[in-house]
Amino acid sequence: MFKNDYKNQMDSVKPDGYIKDKIRRRLAEGNNAAPKRSRKGFAVSAAAAILCGALLFSAGVITGRHSVNIPTAAPENSLSIKTAQSYDAIYNTVKSFEPSFWEKIYNGFSGESVIQEENYAAPGGTDSGITEDSETLATGGYSETTVQVEGVDEADIVKTDGKYIYVLSSSVDGETVSIVDVTGKNPVKLSGITADGIYGSDMYLSAGRLIIIGLSEDRSDTAAVIYDVSDPAAPKEIQRCRQSGFYSESRLISGKLYLISNFIVNTAEIIKNDAKTFVPSLECGNYNGAVAADSVCFYSNCERPEYTVVSGYDIKDGSLTGTQSVLGGSCTVYASTDNIIACGYAADGKTQVARFAVADGEIELKATGELNGTLLNQFSVDEYKGCFRFVLTDYIFSGTAETFDGSAVSSSASQTAPSTTNSLVILDGNLKETGKIENLAPGEQVYSVRFMGDTAYFVTFRQVDPLFSADLSDPTSPKIIGSLKIPGFSNYLFPYGDGRLLGIGQNADESTGATGSIKLSMFDINNPAEVSETAKKDVPATYSEALYNHKATLADSGKNIIAFPAYGEVGINYFIYSFENGEFTEKLRVTLDIQGESCRGLYIDDIFYIVTPYEIQYFELDGFEPIGSLSLK
Repeated sequence: MFKNDYKNQMDSVKPDGYIKDKIRRRLAEGNNAAPKRSRKGFAVSAAAAILCGALLFSAGVITGRHSVNIPTAAPENSLSIKTAQSYDAIYNTVKSFEPSFWEKIYNGFSGESVIQEENYAAPGGTDSGITEDSETLATGGYSETTVQVEGVDEADIVKTDGKYIYVLSSSVDGETVSIVDVTGKNPVKLSGITADGIYGSDMYLSAGRLIIIGLSEDRSDTAAVIYDVSDPAAPKEIQRCRQSGFYSESRLISGKLYLISNFIVNTAEIIKNDAKTFVPSLECGNYNGAVAADSVCFYSNCERPEYTVVSGYDIKDGSLTGTQSVLGGSCTVYASTDNIIACGYAADGKTQVARFAVADGEIELKATGELNGTLLNQFSVDEYKGCFRFVLTDYIFSGTAETFDGSAVSSSASQTAPSTTNSLVILDGNLKETGKIENLAPGEQVYSVRFMGDTAYFVTFRQVDPLFSADLSDPTSPKIIGSLKIPGFSNYLFPYGDGRLLGIGQNADESTGATGSIKLSMFDINNPAEVSETAKKDVPATYSEALYNHKATLADSGKNIIAFPAYGEVGINYFIYSFENGEFTEKLRVTLDIQGESCRGLYIDDIFYIVTPYEIQYFELDGFEPIGSLSLK
């Protein structure tokens, strides 16, 4: 019943990410009568999905048990962003969001809440692929989490170091991590971790450390628990870190964890002489208290009392390396090894952009700028040779409200569908425009983006799938050089070696745009000006986590593996395909004993593992003959 409702709801709207994400989460919540969280992992993380992570913050110095030095000055070319000078200034700004007496009366009669519905980052449901240097290849003995940029790790529900597999799941006792030894002939469950006081949704594994990230026990704050797993048979808790707000995003770069949360202030309960009631607070090994005033910044046009809180922690001991917060707006985050690009959606339909240099846990605001339109997700942003590239969709309404802010139409807007147009914009290191392409595919929306060096590929959709290719070799004069229209659309674009680009998406009716089965496409991009679809495959499934979560897919051209879970003809199946002799070939289809939970596929040496919260099934990598299974219950 739930699966049918899910499918019908999804097909009733155009599949842009923010709408699908909202429907998916509401249906998931309705499907669980008990107050069970919906996780981004083995269940979808409501916190991470509702509040998209961002890093729009200024520099500052925090105070507490120990002081952490961070650069403080905002750049001179800063666009409408200010660093707070005192708690009084922050209090006055937050206080301005408190509804008046008459607004409270009106809200009481109308049934509206004082703080309105969550501002979903637009769109956040369909991911688009990975950047050029992060193509998954058979370079070692085991596969890793599919990430956007090489060297910038992203949290997931299954991790491995090639010797042990770590599986995050829920149990009656709380969040549990099963640690499985795969060094012998058959996998053996070695030990487990029960993380009390945290509703975990993601984890990292690096340098003998396991970090579980999620909501605190009272579900009001974001928490990270760091474990020493240098001896996997005897894991030890090292430190607990906690910061205000719902868990939104995180990244792990060179041993430093960047933890991002969104903190909404209850303006009815703020106290002028108690900073903790109106600014974010942190608690970890070397710090405990409210952040300092000069570590907070805000946009002059912010519209709600919501902070994006970003903190850096050293995973060796959980010590705080820096923290900064921004008041106003939800955001989309792109991270390279050197920069974090944070994009916040303004009410006028524009996207505010900030560039932060990152190094060893320290963060410095370098530049700010502004773009017309909204981003699909983090993969719509790219850094290359000192330039920053963006692909955006601009929504324009004909009603009294003429803009779209990435989450919702103003209540005074016309209920008619918006007109849309798309653009590609290139900015320099100071976030000043160097070149752009405008008025692309009117009436359509961006569904996926793939930057590959001097070339960009992106898909727009309304009823058919135009795959555009653009030459970006001259950042002052980018040009569209090719366009291919085929039925359906691609949510993902993966490089697949030898001048090939793999698309994973859905079929669609050419007349109505209604979605159908999952579709695999292989594109020849040897000549970017003449892209062609050389092969396609209809997968016997109607929906998949792979359509909205890039980490659900393993696309490895070196091993010739295309693997993902999906709703098949019977329950949830795990599919494995290869690309041989110009065609997609199904190698394995396994029915999984799971419902709404997620699963992951990975290989270690010559074994392929399909991992669910309850079981690990393993197969010969050569031929995918079954070997056995291990219960994790």
